[in-house]
Amino acid sequence: TKNRLAIIYADGEIVDGENFENISGDRFARIIAQVREDSTIKAVVLRVNSPGGSVLASEKIKSELDLMKGVKPIIASYGDYAASGGYWISANSDKIFASPTTLTGSIGVFSLIPDLSDVARKLAHVNIVSVKSNKHADMYSMTRALDSEERSYMQKSVESVYSKFVNIVSKGRELEPSYVDGIAQGRVWAGADALRIGLVDEMGILEDALAYAALCA
Repeated sequence: TKNRLAIIYADGEIVDGENFENISGDRFARIIAQVREDSTIKAVVLRVNSPGGSVLASEKIKSELDLMKGVKPIIASYGDYAASGGYWISANSDKIFASPTTLTGSIGVFSLIPDLSDVARKLAHVNIVSVKSNKHADMYSMTRALDSEERSYMQKSVESVYSKFVNIVSKGRELEPSYVDGIAQGRVWAGADALRIGLVDEMGILEDALAYAALCA
């Protein structure tokens, strides 16, 4: 047929690379590009069932979805959860369907750098000494605690990504950034509440999203 709908299932954690068991950034970017270039596909349903994950992978996927939105409508359908990165990739959809119990939102960012020096010393009986060209060169090595400058750098990095996340939602949902910040800050919302505050458009299941996509095709 010359007129088709496509369903892209984004199911699992959002991860970097080519992972086939989750939503891997590189692999999904290619899939989305293929769907975009297929002229027989007139509309796309993005079925999201994800708690989020990698910022880099989420941004790769979102960038391809933004390109696709320029040529064909994208209708998001949320499963049990579409949170954090799951919301990042879908906030710019033309319409978002969710169920009353969908867990969504979680518009927030965090970063972890473990300090394994005590584990190495006390359990493995290994003493680690770094030889480096700069005092911060080994900050990601997990062999020591971060100093105050490094903690400040990480805090600024997290805040920068959070600001970008808020702006993505603000533009995608046509909401003021200050309003988005007020409902964001990592909070998770049930689908019914997400409808009330403007994070989703309508209550419905996958079949409802498909029916709407068919009208848009």
